[in-house]
Amino acid sequence: MVEHGNGDGAGEPDGNERHADSGTREGIVFTAEQQEALAGLAGGNAYAKQSKWKTLHELPMKDKWPFFAQHFLGATVAIVAAVVAVIAFVVNFVTQPPDPLLYIAGVNMSQGYTEPMEALERRFVADEGLDSELVTYDANFTITETGVSGGMVDGSSRLFTMASVGQVNTIVTDEETFRELCQRGLTSALEEVLPADRIEAFESAGITVDSGVKDAQGDRLPLKGLDLDRSAEWTADGDLPEDAVLCFSNVQETGVEYPRAFVEFLDFA
Repeated sequence: MVEHGNGDGAGEPDGNERHADSGTREGIVFTAEQQEALAGLAGGNAYAKQSKWKTLHELPMKDKWPFFAQHFLGATVAIVAAVVAVIAFVVNFVTQPPDPLLYIAGVNMSQGYTEPMEALERRFVADEGLDSELVTYDANFTITETGVSGGMVDGSSRLFTMASVGQVNTIVTDEETFRELCQRGLTSALEEVLPADRIEAFESAGITVDSGVKDAQGDRLPLKGLDLDRSAEWTADGDLPEDAVLCFSNVQETGVEYPRAFVEFLDFA
């Protein structure tokens, strides 16, 4: 027979022990403020089902900035940076000077000739009524047979690149360098720029300079320049070299106007 315990309830936990006070957890007593915080955590999130923008609008002022920094600041900074980059690109594109219509490369030309060349350039601009930014003389091209100048790579790569993209279209150099440029394929035939009758007149007057360059089959290439010592404008002040040659490089079909005009301005005879 099973014996039941006495009726005094010995061995059973007291009701007070079984049901701890709402302000305690396993012997820990919480303050009223902590209880309020716990109740808030246990309760539902009033903003859970609405947009972050609406939540930001409804938050107390003291909570707006932390919420904004957490949810919107990174995206806002990225958008602002993108807008600034676009504006900078547009401003640079709008304000940059136009590409020159006549870009004269002075190859192996002494820097001492820069000033008289720029004076010649100014006379041409005035004669044609052009914007001065549309005509440029650049003497920073030095090339050698070895491809090295002063212990550094010469300007062959720069000249090749600028001519390839159609930036440089006219070259002024000495006769020896002219032949070297023709050998390297950096010059164009006069026929690509000047009318046939004009070239014929120049040849008849002995104004053209033959490159003497031959192809792989031994045939002479039709690459010629113009003898600048036969130009009235070139020799006007006596400050420019006598053995200079004018030639062209990769002149685009739509860009022959100003190289042609420059030839006419030089007044060969």
